[in-house]
Amino acid sequence: MNLIARAAVVIVDDHPLYRDGVVQMLARRAPNFVCRTANHAEEALDVLQRGGAFDMVIADQRLPGALDGFGLLERVGALYPTSGRVLISGSEDTRLGAQARQAGLMGYLPKSLEPDLWVQALQSMLDGEPWFPPANTGDGTGLTPRQAMILERIATGQTNKVIARELGVTERTIKYHLGEIFSRAKASSRAEAVARACAMGWISPRPHHPSPGAR
Repeated sequence: MNLIARAAVVIVDDHPLYRDGVVQMLARRAPNFVCRTANHAEEALDVLQRGGAFDMVIADQRLPGALDGFGLLERVGALYPTSGRVLISGSEDTRLGAQARQAGLMGYLPKSLEPDLWVQALQSMLDGEPWFPPANTGDGTGLTPRQAMILERIATGQTNKVIARELGVTERTIKYHLGEIFSRAKASSRAEAVARACAMGWISPRPHHPSPGAR
């Protein structure tokens, strides 16, 4: 999946291997991106001051110096309110997504996220739609817009392969979303997930019209 939008981003992370890997991934998948990097908050603020307008600032939660990722992004919000602010982290703390949302950030990206989902998330945020990974709680809190879109296609009889092609992602990405859907709906099959989601009003049932590619 490739990003079409043109954007300028700042990536703030003190781990060169990960930071450079993200830059290289975006260079392949989003060639219209202009990426600047920084090792810590102070350097990031200097890049922002010298570099003009940036569409997005992506900061690691843990940064050396006086400001961590949350502190940096709070400062960015005050100084550059039109820039999208995104937190990334390699931590397994499941509360980070909720904390990022409460802080008014545009999104939260776990470092374990596969490249397809990284690109998908960035595209959503550039389109003005916040992106947070769903929690694996199965507590009936609903579906994300992307999950609802996928489940509605499943309800019409489309296969993972067809859905992946229509959405411009890999089948692995669709399987990832299905796992989250099953968890949230407390379902063990596609049919059960659709039935539960319809019963709870998460999606609207549609007539079954299988796509020719689904046969």
